[in-house]
Amino acid sequence: MPIYEYQCQACGHQFETTQRITEDPLKECPECHKPQLERLISSTAFLLKGGGWYKDGYGSSSGKPPRTENQVTDRLTKAINDDKKKTAEAATETAAAGSATASSPSSSDSSGGASGSSSSGSSSSGGTTT
Repeated sequence: MPIYEYQCQACGHQFETTQRITEDPLKECPECHKPQLERLISSTAFLLKGGGWYKDGYGSSSGKPPRTENQVTDRLTKAINDDKKKTAEAATETAAAGSATASSPSSSDSSGGASGSSSSGSSSSGGTTT
């Protein structure tokens, strides 16, 4: 159940209480009994308990020393360079595919004409057989 903070606007009394999410907010101050209680918005915190959880959320407690700033910079530089290589390779492949496609329609036009004449010949011969 969540913990909510309240403050009385009449006497200034502050306190915390656990309530279900579906419950209505409290209205009456437990100190002065006036109906001027307001729920406060406060920061939340949670604690991860049990095996496999670490405070920083990264890695394990295997005893490895943390990376130096130079190691982090080197790793990021390598990742950027690898990404640039992949982008350049993809652009080269796209350009090669584009040039193959550009030369392909002219060859398909000539073959299409040849196949068109043979198909028309077969359809005319098919027409004479019937």
